[in-house]
Amino acid sequence: MAGNKVDKAKDSKQEQLNNEITGKKHKKIPNAIYNVVRVFAILFAGGILIYASYNLTESYLNYKEDEKKYAQINQMFIKDNEEKTTEKSQNNKSIRYTKSVPTWKWDYKEMLQYNDEAKGYIKLNGTRIQYPIVEHSDNDFYLKRGSDKVYNGAGAIFLDYRTAGLDGKMCILYGHNMLDGSMFKELMNFRDDDFCRKHPTFDIYVGYRHYIYYVFSVFSDKDDNENIYKYGFANDGEFQNWINTVSSRSRYNFGVRKPDTSDKIIMCSTCVDDYGNRQIVCLYRGEEVVD
Repeated sequence: MAGNKVDKAKDSKQEQLNNEITGKKHKKIPNAIYNVVRVFAILFAGGILIYASYNLTESYLNYKEDEKKYAQINQMFIKDNEEKTTEKSQNNKSIRYTKSVPTWKWDYKEMLQYNDEAKGYIKLNGTRIQYPIVEHSDNDFYLKRGSDKVYNGAGAIFLDYRTAGLDGKMCILYGHNMLDGSMFKELMNFRDDDFCRKHPTFDIYVGYRHYIYYVFSVFSDKDDNENIYKYGFANDGEFQNWINTVSSRSRYNFGVRKPDTSDKIIMCSTCVDDYGNRQIVCLYRGEEVVD
């Protein structure tokens, strides 16, 4: 009997020891899993940070490259003009002299040499909107190419090939809403009344000609709204209905006449977000400017 008691005691101690060892193993396993998960999480976060840093660096370099490119294009049109003035000297004698003054002068022939798909130029004074207008046989080409046809994430300001062109009844101009403020980013400013008041007109060059275009409607809509994004009109009645629709949508009253079917209209469009919302600015052609 005594031997049995001793054996039972030994068994009990052995069982207790086994339980303690098993418990320690159970504790070690969760700790090991936790360490592995923690290391994986750190590596994953580090990877995301490196990827984000790479993208930001690439975007910054694209922005700088894009800015330099369009500054060079703009420089193509800086010409030196001679301005004559007269001043009186102290002895009341007049002295005539000439002064060279740099001015911006559109040269469509030179633009065509830069890009044979150039159709014109768009300028909004006091903003960064100062770009060539180009057109390809589809709407994908210039989404990721600049006006020099070279790959660039900022794209270009381009005509929807399905619309009638700058000399047609209505055409659509697209441009990206870039974070650095370039391309059509500043169309978003037409959500501000003071900006609308200060920027009622655009200068648009169509081929060799220069026109003032008047803003008559600014609003936001979905890019799949077929009542707004029209690519042609069956007749003047349909065109006038479209004019009535976009005119009534304007969030700001520009105090200009409502256009009619004899007008030539440009609808500028840029992204508001990734959900199909678009900022729209509608203009009609006014007087021709003789430069």
